[in-house]
Amino acid sequence: MSGRLRVLQAGPAMTVQDAGRPGYQRYGVAEGGAMDQHALAEGNALLLQNTDTAVLEMAVAGGQFQVIDAPLQLATSGCRMDLFVDDQPLPWRSNFLVNPGQVIRIGQARGGVYGYLHVQGGFDVPLILGSRSTHTRAGFGGFQGRSLASGDELVAMVAAPTEVRCRRLPEPHYLERREIRIVRGAQAHLFSDSNRSTFLHADFRMSSRRDRMGARLETDADSFAASGGLTGISDAVVAGDVQVTGDGVATVLLADRQPTGGYPRIATVISADLAAMAQLPTNAAFSFKLVSMQEAVSAMRQQRLALAGLPASCTPLVRDPADVPDLLRYNLIDGAINAQD
Repeated sequence: MSGRLRVLQAGPAMTVQDAGRPGYQRYGVAEGGAMDQHALAEGNALLLQNTDTAVLEMAVAGGQFQVIDAPLQLATSGCRMDLFVDDQPLPWRSNFLVNPGQVIRIGQARGGVYGYLHVQGGFDVPLILGSRSTHTRAGFGGFQGRSLASGDELVAMVAAPTEVRCRRLPEPHYLERREIRIVRGAQAHLFSDSNRSTFLHADFRMSSRRDRMGARLETDADSFAASGGLTGISDAVVAGDVQVTGDGVATVLLADRQPTGGYPRIATVISADLAAMAQLPTNAAFSFKLVSMQEAVSAMRQQRLALAGLPASCTPLVRDPADVPDLLRYNLIDGAINAQD
């Protein structure tokens, strides 16, 4: 019998996500997937798995959950949130085994927006167009095509989890990034030299007008609206595109972005910085830095190497025995020798 995770209390916009469904944007289907793809790799490294599994994405705050039927091997990643199992604190970005009846409590996001709860083997939700990700606007994928609510139950894909030695990962540097790297956008030529310069030297703030589709940016700089192109033909957009409306407001397109767009795009956030962009807390100050395409490709390669090295970055989770209520279930002595031999 597979273990189940029952939602006792759900934070806002809590959904099931995975790496998304690339390749369908040409048919009008958004790519979607986790807002922080780096966090997906963290969870897989902690649980010693390499598959694209479905995870629980928590925005701004977590919730409360109870394990039902059978033990679950879990892990957390993304921005830091307070984590408790039966009121016993556990470090974020670690893996842990939870037995039936135990309650998991996850608090507010700290230093970011999105946190993730992983289960060994992933959550068992329908596979639609090659992905288990939720797209709430379209109402499909994930758990019944919607955000999770109290009373919902998620089933683990594996019936008998393999107990993985408790480990943890260090806090990643990308959550602290406040200089977001960009390349020239598809319609950068429609903006004057002065407007492009204003954009690059402006100080921005992440606004509260944000969701999985995109985030509007605030700035005190003069308008950098395009001088043309506002009546252009819509064309394909990509994650990280920075589109500018006629009144000069910039919006960064994110995971659930529309397949096409008509507003001119002055810049595009490089793929290596997409997680940092998505995790910027509301009101966080940041700036953009223009880099070459060669620098963007190099940053992407460095990021892939870093993600591949995550399993080697895991260290044993050392806990005070006084904080382990079920200490007797652990194998504290693994073999013995006779000193007289």
